[in-house]
Amino acid sequence: EIKIITDEVKLNSKVQVKYMNNGKDINVQLVSTENNRNEIVNGLQRIYYKSPLASSILGHIKGDIVKIGNLDNFVEIINISN
Repeated sequence: EIKIITDEVKLNSKVQVKYMNNGKDINVQLVSTENNRNEIVNGLQRIYYKSPLASSILGHIKGDIVKIGNLDNFVEIINISN
């Protein structure tokens, strides 16, 4: 039996997500402090891990489609690097 190790979204993960409603891709990194959140470096936006987007995608894997908070908004996880 072969076990496939799949990266899941966790703290400090860099994640590419695609918004299902508008097809827009964004690259985010989940961070543990609010100090440098929303800072964009080289196209990578840092988001606080308790924000609606971050808390929705935590623990998910590539290919998952995840509902964000209680909004009628979904993202697909395109890529994860830990």
